[in-house]
Amino acid sequence: MYTVVIIDDEPWALQGLAEIIDWEAAGFSIEGKFTNSEEAFAFLCEKEPDVVFTDVRMPGFSGLDLIEMSYRKGLKCEFVLISSYEDFEAAQRAIRLQVWEYVLKPYNAYDIQNIARVLLRHLADKPGLSRLDWNASPEEILRGSETLRKRIEGYQSGVLYLCSHPSELPGGVADGKCVPLLVNGMGSAFLVVSSEPQEAWPAFSSDGRKQWGASREHRNIMASLPKMLQEAWYSLWCEFSYSSKENVGEIQFYLCKNMKEELSLGKLAERFHFSEAYFCVLFKKGTGMSVIHFIQYVRVHYGAYLIRNERKKLQEVSEQVGFENYSYFGKLFKKYIGQTPENYRGESQGNLGI
Repeated sequence: MYTVVIIDDEPWALQGLAEIIDWEAAGFSIEGKFTNSEEAFAFLCEKEPDVVFTDVRMPGFSGLDLIEMSYRKGLKCEFVLISSYEDFEAAQRAIRLQVWEYVLKPYNAYDIQNIARVLLRHLADKPGLSRLDWNASPEEILRGSETLRKRIEGYQSGVLYLCSHPSELPGGVADGKCVPLLVNGMGSAFLVVSSEPQEAWPAFSSDGRKQWGASREHRNIMASLPKMLQEAWYSLWCEFSYSSKENVGEIQFYLCKNMKEELSLGKLAERFHFSEAYFCVLFKKGTGMSVIHFIQYVRVHYGAYLIRNERKKLQEVSEQVGFENYSYFGKLFKKYIGQTPENYRGESQGNLGI
């Protein structure tokens, strides 16, 4: 049975969450209930429960402060953030960083039961699997995924899927195996493997809340895992899918990894050993976009991700995605996202100023 701690400065809310479902029947035991966030943090450091439900706004440490301190301490609890409507955007940002899920007040028994069900499945797959970081060195990623090797033994090809929010893998995975992973900053991560290469892998559509990203198919799965993580990361946050044409998919990945650099058509064509004219035609046929359009698209969408999730100044975000001229970044941002970077940041941050 997995352990749960509940933290809320309002006693009625604390007791309500403790009684809203039959936690033991759901596979959990409530180990602590706290109205004081400082006392709760001391308990987390001592007991390190499996799951923590915490309110956003509390005297002393806020729920977000508590989560950040816990991660710095190296605690491996899964956090569920409880937020009221006015904190909704801030809660979304916290989820994209590392929080497992949020519950929007007023919640009901169905909400909590559903979260408990998905958490139970997630925790059952968690033991022995280290948390992976998409941007770590290949050596670190492979060390952290050593226990994965036995689970995918005998499978010849695979695709890595990332989801912005906690989710079960949708239907559509046939003749293969689905292995849940833990990836920093992700709601969910799944490695789908097959005993033989597939002509087509499932493509999962994003909605207003959950976004999906997927790597390309790789044959040597373990050796390719670091690259698969990066490919799926860019697919998710830059909001695109890789071309089924292998050389075009490789170009897409290169453009994402190097979006900060100056990317001229001539140099790109030379790097991939094509004439400039053929390079442009090949890319357009494989993606439906011109090379320049794709570069602008991924730069702006990754810029939107950074605005939502980092404290950097907008000019710094602009430079990080390859725009020295901030006004040009703002113009393209308005074109692709539908609002200015300033307005987008304001809407994304909610009321907590993070």
